[in-house]
Amino acid sequence: MSKKLEANGLWESSRMMLPQHKERIIQHRTQIHVQAKPLIHEDEWEIIAQNLRMSLNYTLVASIELFHERGNKYVKGIVTSVKDFGKKFKVETDTGFETLDYDQMVSVKLEEGDMDYEGDC
Repeated sequence: MSKKLEANGLWESSRMMLPQHKERIIQHRTQIHVQAKPLIHEDEWEIIAQNLRMSLNYTLVASIELFHERGNKYVKGIVTSVKDFGKKFKVETDTGFETLDYDQMVSVKLEEGDMDYEGDC
């Protein structure tokens, strides 16, 4: 029998690669590290909203995790304003103010002294 028909012989015998194949391989390698946005349950959204309100009302430091395709971003600061219309909120950090998008949030945890609050406040 021919060696082309044994094991991986069919692919090993043809060494030709089209430019489209190379582009697709490169595209696939770059997409490997891309993450999908997690689905957040309604109960978790309530906890996130509660923690944002507590940070706003009681000037508590909040650790906010924001979704990004290449890796999540973490912002630590005090929530200074929440705009329901544009679904944006402003956080005062050590370096200044940041305006963040409500839809990109993954979690919000409150910090006060040595204690960490995750929503059971």
